[in-house]
Amino acid sequence: MDQRNGYAVIDLETTGFGKYDRIVEIGVVLLGPDLNEEDRWRTLVQPMRDIPNSEIHGITATDLVDAPTFDKVAEEFRAVVGSRTPVAHNAPFEKRFLAAEFDRANLPDTLPEQWVDTMKLAREYVGVGKLSEACKFAGIRNERAHSALGDAAATAELLRYFHSAHGWHSRIGQLTHHLPASGARAEDAYRDRLANALRDKQITREEAHELEAAATGLAHEDVEAINEEFIRQLVVQAWADGVVTDAERAELLAIADALGVDQALVARLIRPLPTDVTLSPGDRVALTGTLAMPREEWTARATAAGLDVGGVTKKCAVLVAANPDTMSGKARKAREYGVPIIGETQFAHLIATMGTSASLIDAPAAETSPVRLAAAWIAERADRPLHELAPQLRPGDAPEATGTGIDKYLELWGEHFPQMLEASAADLRKLHGVGEKRQLKLVELVVELAADGAAEPAERVAPEPEQQKASPYEEPAPTKPKDATDWVYPTPEELMREANKPLSTPVPQYEDPFAVLAPETPKKNRAAQVCKWSAITVVASFVFMMILVGAFDAEGEDPLSILTALVFLGAGVSTVISGIVAIIAWFRRS
Repeated sequence: MDQRNGYAVIDLETTGFGKYDRIVEIGVVLLGPDLNEEDRWRTLVQPMRDIPNSEIHGITATDLVDAPTFDKVAEEFRAVVGSRTPVAHNAPFEKRFLAAEFDRANLPDTLPEQWVDTMKLAREYVGVGKLSEACKFAGIRNERAHSALGDAAATAELLRYFHSAHGWHSRIGQLTHHLPASGARAEDAYRDRLANALRDKQITREEAHELEAAATGLAHEDVEAINEEFIRQLVVQAWADGVVTDAERAELLAIADALGVDQALVARLIRPLPTDVTLSPGDRVALTGTLAMPREEWTARATAAGLDVGGVTKKCAVLVAANPDTMSGKARKAREYGVPIIGETQFAHLIATMGTSASLIDAPAAETSPVRLAAAWIAERADRPLHELAPQLRPGDAPEATGTGIDKYLELWGEHFPQMLEASAADLRKLHGVGEKRQLKLVELVVELAADGAAEPAERVAPEPEQQKASPYEEPAPTKPKDATDWVYPTPEELMREANKPLSTPVPQYEDPFAVLAPETPKKNRAAQVCKWSAITVVASFVFMMILVGAFDAEGEDPLSILTALVFLGAGVSTVISGIVAIIAWFRRS
C-alpha cells in the first residue's frame, strides 16, 4: 500500500452489530498524504430489512424508501476509495460489514488489505477506545455524532491529532504493527510489546522492563531468534512500496542496534537492489527455502499481483530464495534453465513496481505450511529421526544455509551429527543455544528441504563391484523417488498418519505352513436348517390333521387331534423364530 496516495476515512451506520445486520449509510472523507481534506462522499443504503436502532443514528425506513441498495453504489464507492489507505475507528468492524455486502452483491472486495485503525492508536496513546472519548481527550468536537459523514470527519481529525502529537507517521514504526503473527501466544505477546517499544526507534528503561515481563516463559535463545526474525520481516515490509529511503535505512539500523541484531545482516538486506529483473502479471514465479515472511503469505500476495506461483519451469520468470546462493533442487533446476534467483527484498520491490495494490500484510492463513508441519512433527514425533519426515529425505542430506543467524546452529548440528537427518527434533533441542524457537526453525528447514530437494552429494570414485548373479530371494532395489520439487506439503494430520505407519508389513505366522492354502470351510447357517425342518413339520402336521378330520371324522377333543394341533402350532412358532434368526445371520455373513 502506498500511503503517498493519501487516505480514505470511512464510517458506516448499520442496523446493528450481528451477522445479519446491514449497512444503512456510508460516509467517506478523503485526505491527501499531508492529511489535508480533499473531498467528501456520502450515500444512504437500502438494507432490505427492518431498522431496529433508528434512535441511535436517526435513519428511519422512510428515509431509505428511495435509497439505492449496496450493489448499486459499490462501484462508485470503490472508485472513491481508489488506492488510498483506508482509515476507520474500529477498522475490523467496517471491514467485516463491507466484505459481507460485497459478498451478498456477488462483487469482488478489492479494497486494500492494510487499514489504519484510530481506535488502536487511541488505546496505545491516550488509553481510551471509544470515538467520543478519544475526541474529548484530543479536544475534537463531533457535532454530528452517529452520522456516517460526521463520524468520518471526527476520525479524520483524530488521525491528524495523532500525527502531530505522537509522530505515528514513522513508516517503520507503522510496519511493526503489520508483521505476521507466529501463532505462538507467548511469542506474539513479546512481538506486540516489541512493536510498541520500537515506535520511537529506542527502548526506554520502562519499555525494557515491559519486554522482560512479556518474555517470561521464553528462553534467552528464543528471544534472540525472535528479534532477528522480527528485523528480517521488517526489512521485507519496508521494501513493499518499492523503495527504502536513506532515512528508513538509518531507522532500521537503529532498531537492529537496539535489539542486538547483527547490523551486517540488516545492511545486506537494505543495500540497493539490482534492476536487471522485472515482473509482469501472468509471469510464473517459484519459491524455495525458509523465507522471512511465511511462504503462504508470499503465495497469496503474488497471486493478488497477478503472478502464477508454482514449480520451476523453463518459462519461470524468477525463483525467490531465502538464500540466492542455495543449491536446493529447485535452485539447481533454475540454474539449468537460466532462471534468475532473487532474494525476498528484491521480490517485494518487484511486486511493488508492478503497479499493483498487492500488500504484504494480513495474508490469509494457509491450511498447511512448513511451520505447522514442523510444529506437528515436534509435538508428535520429536524422538524420530528427521529423515523419516518425508520419503525422499536421506540421513546424509543437509538443510541449506540461509544467510541468517540460524546458520550458526546448522553448523553446530552438523558437528554433532555428521549424518544430520539421523538427529531427531529432541536432539536439536539439546544443542547449546537452541531453544524452542530455533528448534522449530531448524525442523522447518528440514520441511523446506523435503519440498525443494536436497543438494546432490559429491560423487566419490569407488572400485566397480564384481558382477554377481542376482538372487531370486534378493529384495528389489528401492526405486528413486519422484523429483523432490514435485513434493506437495501434506497436512499435519497426514504427516502424523504417515509417521505412525510401521516401517515394514509384518509377516503372518502360521502353525501349519500349508494351512493357509486350504480353503476355509464356510460355517453352516443352523437357523436356516431349523427353519426348513420346522416348515416341513408344519406342512406334514397340517396334512395329517386334514386326513383325521376328513377320513376318520375325528372329534376336536380326540387325543390324536389335540397332539397333531400342538405339533402344528409348535412347528409354526419354530419356523417363524428360526426364519428371523436365519435372515439376520445371512445379512451378517454378506
